[in-house]
Amino acid sequence: MDIRAKRGTLVRWNQEQRVGFIAPEDGSDELRIFGINLLPYEHMPKEGEPVVYRQWKDTLRGTKVTKAEIDLGNPITLTSPFESYDKFANDDAISWRVKVALVALAIAFGNLLYLFMINYDVSGEVDIKPPEGLFPPGSEYYVGKQDLSDVVFSCDARQQCLQMTSCQEAKYFVQNCPGFQSKVGDMPCETLWCKPD
Repeated sequence: MDIRAKRGTLVRWNQEQRVGFIAPEDGSDELRIFGINLLPYEHMPKEGEPVVYRQWKDTLRGTKVTKAEIDLGNPITLTSPFESYDKFANDDAISWRVKVALVALAIAFGNLLYLFMINYDVSGEVDIKPPEGLFPPGSEYYVGKQDLSDVVFSCDARQQCLQMTSCQEAKYFVQNCPGFQSKVGDMPCETLWCKPD
């Protein structure tokens, strides 16, 4: 038991208002006790029962708060009535700082986005090329569209899509050369060589 805890007797108890008075063993003045601070909650307090109590100073109101437990023979554990308040007060302070930081971060991100948008030049066409090695070197993804209308293609010993040199050649081999491998894995040969319009 806490050495700061004292013993007394519950001399009066009003069940309707859930308030009573404790007469300390040392003969000092009676102390008022509210039901919210009288343990165990499931026990119906009765006048004349022995209690163990302790007082805490309420720094916000400048008063003393009494918390007591009826001595039923069980171990007595009196905890501060302000313990949960103090614990959550720190959490609120942290969450308040986090909220301010998140708002500041959102404002900074919004400003950066605004500056980017007003300085972004959309007048010129941007040609973004895929990473090296993703498509064959002669693919339209790297070299762009080529006019090969004057080139005559013919089937030869090449049987694989990756042996082609251009989009037009890949299309010709897929359509006209028997035994030609028209896919690389699950990807059609034309998709690998030809950039969509």
